[in-house]
Formats: sequence, structure tokens, C-alpha cells
Amino acid sequence: MGHIIKGKDVAEFFLVDVNSQFPKDSAKKPKLAVLRVGSHPSEISYEKSVISKLTPLGIECESYVYDEKVAQQEFDNEFDKVNLNPDIHGILLLKPLPKHLTLDHVIKTINPLKDVDCIGMVNMAKIYQEGPKGFIPCTAEAVMEIMKYENIELKGKSIVMVGFGMVIGRPLTLLLLEAGSTVTVCNEFTKDLKEESSRADVLIVATGVIHLINEEHVKENAVVIDVGINVDKKGRLVGDVNFDDVLSKASGVTPVPGGVGTVTTYVLASHVIKAFDRQEKNS
Repeated sequence: MGHIIKGKDVAEFFLVDVNSQFPKDSAKKPKLAVLRVGSHPSEISYEKSVISKLTPLGIECESYVYDEKVAQQEFDNEFDKVNLNPDIHGILLLKPLPKHLTLDHVIKTINPLKDVDCIGMVNMAKIYQEGPKGFIPCTAEAVMEIMKYENIELKGKSIVMVGFGMVIGRPLTLLLLEAGSTVTVCNEFTKDLKEESSRADVLIVATGVIHLINEEHVKENAVVIDVGINVDKKGRLVGDVNFDDVLSKASGVTPVPGGVGTVTTYVLASHVIKAFDRQEKNS
């Protein structure tokens, strides 16, 4: 039976770096603006989680909540106020937005130094280029931190990425390729997903399909990283991986909840601190 890769254990390992980055001599504190449109329970829950974890680290958090029926122009104007506020060092926009709103204005105008979750075109473009990166999407970086914690040598490693979304699959695939891994990209429609995924030393799943992956998809002693967050018919949070089924075959598996999401929050904290430091140096 494999071991459970608990997010809190990875976070404790990661927090050593976060604490070393904190600007202890500054009279000002890093400040994160959390933007939410509407009152979806999952977004409110995530917002509370972010605030509860970042505040003890010395990061100020301020919520900006807009009516679910807010017009596009009004939303864009309100975003501009936050984006141009010199007292705000990082911006976290909770998604998805209501269907009548687009992210076009946000993507084009967000200050790259405040874009701590990489939704803007400047930071996203740097992922596709060789050389220094801007801020990487927090969840994608969290997966990289989990592999670092597990002492996984990425160079030459066979990795299967199931899912190719803009937030996780695409940026993570590029980061893994740049690190020297051999990456196969699949999705829930892949003709023989079991055959493809069972060749992986590391299997990463981010599709939003409940229990898409079971033990038949997993190579003996592979590491399985479940990025999916879904709600089942009983109202429970579950992943894309059938955790109990896979644990007996894999060498390590991240649970849902309590896995990747926990690490993601502390990656966000690290980004806000870095954003603060860079903006203070540029002021």
C-alpha cells in the first residue's frame, strides 16, 4: 500500500521558504485583494480558507464582493480601481465568473507584478517562453512543489498529464517538459486512457470528472497527483481519482480534500510576498 501525500506535510516543508521571504523589516505588510462576483458557496469557502491561512503569515487580505448581475463595464471599472491601488500587492480573482461576464479586460490589463495567480497575458506568455518566468498559476506550481517534496527527479521521468486546461494542464505540461520530463497529454476522451496512463511514473489528473482514474489506470508504484475537486451526489468533496482503489497500487497518492489544494494556498502566500517585495523595490 502506498502512502498518503498530505498537503499539510508538503505545506510545512514549503512554509520554510515562505517565512524566509517575508519582509520582516518593513513597516508595510503585503496585501492581497480577493475579488468575488456573486455568492457561490464554493467560492465563499475558498475565500475564507485563503484569508484564514494567509492572515497568520502577516498578509493582509481584503475582499471585494460584487453583485452576481454586475454589468461588464461596471465590473471592469471596479477591477481597474483594485489594479491601480498602490496599497494592493496581489489580486486573486475567484472563478468562474457569471456567464455574462468575460475576463478579456482583466487578462489584458492586470499588472503582472500583482498577477499572483497568473491570469494575465504577460505572465502566461512567459510560461511558453524559455528563460525567467513571472508568476506561475498557483495550482500548477503546487504540483511541482509536491514532486519536489517527494524527491522526484523530473529529468527523464515518464509523466502522463490527464487534462489540458489553461489553469493547470497546459502550464504544468510546459514546466515539466522544460524540466526534462517526457510528458504524454491525455484527457477523458482518450481512446485507451488505461494503456496510456499505466505507463506513467507520475500520473497527474485534472479533468473535473469524478473518479475517472482507478487502479487499472495506474502503474505499480507510480505517484498519483489528483488535482480534481468535485462534489458527489452526497455533497462530499471528491477527486478525479478513486483514492481508496488507487492507494493499494501507487507508491503515493494525494487525497481530496487535503492534498493539492492545501499546497496551492501556501504557494499563493509566497506569490503575494514576492509581489510585495518587487513592488516595494520598484516604488
